[in-house]
Amino acid sequence: MAPQQKQIQIQFRLMDVRQLQFVNLASEWPEGEMQINNQIQFNCETDKRTVRCNANFEYKKNDITQLILGVQTVFEFTRDSWSSLYQLEGDQWVLPAGLVQHMADITIGSARGIMAIRSEEAGIPKQILPLVNPGQMLRNNIAFKRVPGQPHPTGTIPMDGTLGTA
Repeated sequence: MAPQQKQIQIQFRLMDVRQLQFVNLASEWPEGEMQINNQIQFNCETDKRTVRCNANFEYKKNDITQLILGVQTVFEFTRDSWSSLYQLEGDQWVLPAGLVQHMADITIGSARGIMAIRSEEAGIPKQILPLVNPGQMLRNNIAFKRVPGQPHPTGTIPMDGTLGTA
């Protein structure tokens, strides 16, 4: 009989939500559907047990950028949870795909709320960020290697693509 692995519930908290950018490039807001391109990037500060998820969204009409939204969420892990993510082999912290998807979902949801408020404040027609299933885009674990002299390892998720139309 194989020995049972100790399972630990990963405990973390949402520390911060920031709007990194909101740039309205349209002199007059175009009518009709728009293409929405996106990118998600994860970075971590291993010494602080924090992971940042940056999400960027670009609204385009006829290949011309109309609006750019950048949002960042910051998550802090408990000491035990952070330790459980560490793998001695490879000297790295590995975030399971399900956890990465959950953090991306929180970030995208935050971006959706920021977008609704900021588009109203900017006097442009209300823009809705379409529903997204991060599980369809983020299918792999993310590893952050310990790199001497580099305090902020980065894991870029190749998630450039189109969310849909709005």
